[in-house]
Amino acid sequence: MCRCLRARELTGGDWMSDVMHRFGRPLDGELLLDESSRQEFSQDAGRYRTKVPRGVLRPGSVEDIQEIVRFCAQYGIPVAARGLANTTDGQGLVDGVLIDMRSMNTIHEIGEDRAVVDAGVDWLQLTNAAHARGLAPPALTGFLGLSLGGTLSFGGVPPAIQSGAQVDSVIELEVVTGTGELRRCSEQHDRELFEAVLAGLGQYGIITKATVRLGPAPAKVRGHELTYPDITDFFKDFRTLLTRAEISEIYGDWWRPGEHGEVQHLSAFTFHSAATPPDDQHVLRGLTPAETVVSQSDFLPHVTRIDVAVEQLREVLDWDHLAKPWLTLWLPEASVEQYVTEVVQNLTPRDVGNGGFVLLYAHRRSQLTRPSLRLPQDDSEWVYLFTLMTAGPASTEFGDEMLARNRRLYDRARALGGTRYPIESVAFTQDDWADHYGDRWPQLQALKQEADPAGILTPGPKMF
Repeated sequence: MCRCLRARELTGGDWMSDVMHRFGRPLDGELLLDESSRQEFSQDAGRYRTKVPRGVLRPGSVEDIQEIVRFCAQYGIPVAARGLANTTDGQGLVDGVLIDMRSMNTIHEIGEDRAVVDAGVDWLQLTNAAHARGLAPPALTGFLGLSLGGTLSFGGVPPAIQSGAQVDSVIELEVVTGTGELRRCSEQHDRELFEAVLAGLGQYGIITKATVRLGPAPAKVRGHELTYPDITDFFKDFRTLLTRAEISEIYGDWWRPGEHGEVQHLSAFTFHSAATPPDDQHVLRGLTPAETVVSQSDFLPHVTRIDVAVEQLREVLDWDHLAKPWLTLWLPEASVEQYVTEVVQNLTPRDVGNGGFVLLYAHRRSQLTRPSLRLPQDDSEWVYLFTLMTAGPASTEFGDEMLARNRRLYDRARALGGTRYPIESVAFTQDDWADHYGDRWPQLQALKQEADPAGILTPGPKMF
């Protein structure tokens, strides 16, 4: 088959024959070309975009990934890796080859302070394995049914206020670049690639293995759920708890069943040993909630509770098949209260939907160290992650309506110094991406040309 063969001509059995001829050996995994397999990978969690891949690779080895990437680079076929598909705007969808990383799911090592895992391992799997040895990853997202390769490609933002994101806990990566080259990178070796791949949206390489930090797992978690009719009081107490830095996790939420955004909830959690629980009066001193609920939990049930709740949503609401055109934004200290107040007070039931949520996290800026995770450009100590988790009918009309809304809300946030956390649904042009990355953009353009000269990797974000 000649090198000038166009990508659209590589279909069906002819494609399979050429792949096998080029590889010169059987795959360790399998390349699926049947209609049913390809349709299975045509949507992500957003459920309003559809793109059917030409083939699905279930790799049995890293060598499988290298060889399919080399093949795709030769013929200009786009390729994207996929874990558990929790993005919402088609970031991981592709009409070329989709690599199903779930078959790469081995935990190779759990040591005293680190774990070595395949990219297809999910955080729930790693957390359970680490906890059996008295350990835990330092930055656990609220929902753990996410692959390591997926969250490390975007950031992985937890409710813990001092831990940084999951990308900040990475020691080393194994990456297949867009040329099919296998490279190991870290802060000490090949740092430019390392820092680009972490939160790099799959543009510079496919993460195949990661070494991540572990630490001692807390024994217990004390929870304080505070309710506020007034949003000003909510933000005052939110900031008080952050400034004291005596708690481990905190988030605000709105729009629980029966509510329409008129009630603010603040949930604060303190990790502690079994012998030294926090004093409730000390933690809550000077705060002014209308209502307080205190809870106590072991650590593992606490960090896996959202996974349990999502399973319930799947049963009750058919959660996986609802459209989820989410919006997720980083906001600076100077404008977070103004922006969140404006948005929350103007949301409608259709904006949130059946089973939707509205959340606000806070993070110490100094712990968010990876340059591809773009934060508001100010010098405040804290930055905030605001998430509008819309859930509605799986239709193109609803998706288009919410995408227009998200763009309006993004533009407003940007005018107030905010940035986008791009796991979600905002239509971006290349000019938007250049603005998003600022003075880092020329460096990323050059690295893209070096690591993926054929421009085949992860076309969904439309970055390049």
